[in-house]
Amino acid sequence: MGSYFSVQYMLASLPTLASYLPVTVFITLVSGVIGTFLGMLLAVVRVRKVPVLNQLTRIFISFIRSTPFLVQLFVVYFGVPELLQKLGVDVDALPPMLFILVIFVLHVGAYGAEILRASIQSVAPGEKEAAASLGMTTCQIYRRVIMPQAFVLSIPPLLNEVISTLKSTALIFNVGIVDMMRQADLMGGNSQRYLELYVDAAILYGILIFALTVAGRLAENHFNVEERARKLQIRSVAVNE
Repeated sequence: MGSYFSVQYMLASLPTLASYLPVTVFITLVSGVIGTFLGMLLAVVRVRKVPVLNQLTRIFISFIRSTPFLVQLFVVYFGVPELLQKLGVDVDALPPMLFILVIFVLHVGAYGAEILRASIQSVAPGEKEAAASLGMTTCQIYRRVIMPQAFVLSIPPLLNEVISTLKSTALIFNVGIVDMMRQADLMGGNSQRYLELYVDAAILYGILIFALTVAGRLAENHFNVEERARKLQIRSVAVNE
């Protein structure tokens, strides 16, 4: 067992891999926050059926949802810099992490748009009408009435999307970004003990996902997500009847 799997080496390597956690956390948080705001904008465009923008948004969402994330990563990381270079942009001055963040933000935005669109449509029409009767503009109705409720109802599926994003960060080592997985691969090449290092990575990812899950549950309890969803369902049934 000792020659095949070294617990001592696994424990000794854990702090080294853990030192690369900030890279993973940074990508997850930035893409989660910015991607959610992008998803809100796209969701409103889809719900309002804004001419031209609605069609472009549907094409974008369809592309993101129907192609593998690794392909999207390669297209943005390798393809976009070449395109910018031909347009005269000095890509050497741009940090590689920027292109990583772009594809993650777009990915979260596309999936978040569909999640938020469903939540927006679940808000009772009567609330929109009541807000309009008070003299609110369409922008004010969405900002003060619709979007706050839609966001709260979207917490569980958005949390799942953030967790999915966290898992997807394990793929960025394919483009040379040094994160936990890349460091594990480099250390494994020197020690020839890949299994111990990948077990370390699994433990660290598991800890992060557990922390996100706990934070999500606390947010759900704070905003009474289940109770709000039940009330909206009751209102919807009453309106249909």
